Amino acid sequence: MKACLLMVCVASIMLVPVFAQGQGDFPNRPITFLVGMPPGGTADLSARLIAKLAEKQLGQSIVVTNKTGGAGTVGTAAIAAAKPDGYTIGYLGTSAMMTVPHVAKVAYHPVKDIEPIIQYSLHNFAVSVRGDSPFNTFKEAIEYARKNPGVVTYGTAGANSAQHILMEKIAQLEKIEWVHIPFKGGPEALAAVMGGHATLAAGDLNASLVKAKKLRLLVMFLEERWSEFPEVPTLRELGYPVPIPYMMGIGAPKGVPEPIMKKLEDAFAKAYQDPEFSSGMKNIHLTVFFRNRKDFGSSIATMFEQLGKFIEEMKKK
Repeated sequence: MKACLLMVCVASIMLVPVFAQGQGDFPNRPITFLVGMPPGGTADLSARLIAKLAEKQLGQSIVVTNKTGGAGTVGTAAIAAAKPDGYTIGYLGTSAMMTVPHVAKVAYHPVKDIEPIIQYSLHNFAVSVRGDSPFNTFKEAIEYARKNPGVVTYGTAGANSAQHILMEKIAQLEKIEWVHIPFKGGPEALAAVMGGHATLAAGDLNASLVKAKKLRLLVMFLEERWSEFPEVPTLRELGYPVPIPYMMGIGAPKGVPEPIMKKLEDAFAKAYQDPEFSSGMKNIHLTVFFRNRKDFGSSIATMFEQLGKFIEEMKKK
């Protein structure tokens, strides 16, 4: 009995340095970076940009994989379900983290099952129309919808996405009826507008097409006007409540050992500070915005609770 106990103790002691070494030499193989939005959109492009720069810090490749569906919830669920060893991380977006879990059943809890790493941007969402649209202002689109119930259509990145909920809140406030068309991502919604299959697109914008006058912006979902398109008003300016924070960040499944989380946070924070990141984000027309792991986690918990109350109040009206 004593011999068996001694062998168990020795084996346990021998496992300690092996486990510590596993954390200490992290990463010793490629890391998977899941993105719940389609290729070519701003979420995908920004994730690939910062992942590429973080590779230099970690000394390993970071393989970006798109796992789309459910306004980003399919990819986010895959992050939450992954083995908590640091080798599977992914993109955290507003809809999957803030709105969908309040109105639909998802396989994860945004606060309990996801560990934030950093926030690196704020999404520049807007309402877009085709360049030859008769609507020059958001007010004109609202007035047309009021006079023509059910005629105006708008596309978003999916049912129960942040954009969907906000557009329905506006319809509720204005007492109008317009029709939602869910897509797998913002680029598809814009393509539908360009092809004449949707009146409006709420979400991702394409700055190049706007500058080429093939698309027109009616309103931005930001709290302040964007310097790139200073002539476009914000929803807040027009008197609409904007409780939805359009965050872009990175997270891991809950339970990743602290030393590995620290390495990931440091690597992506340094990637954020790389001049190539700022110039790359400017090229894809995104605003840089940083929160470290602690602040990003606190922000998610607070915003998730606030949005839950907002959505519940919206349901009652």
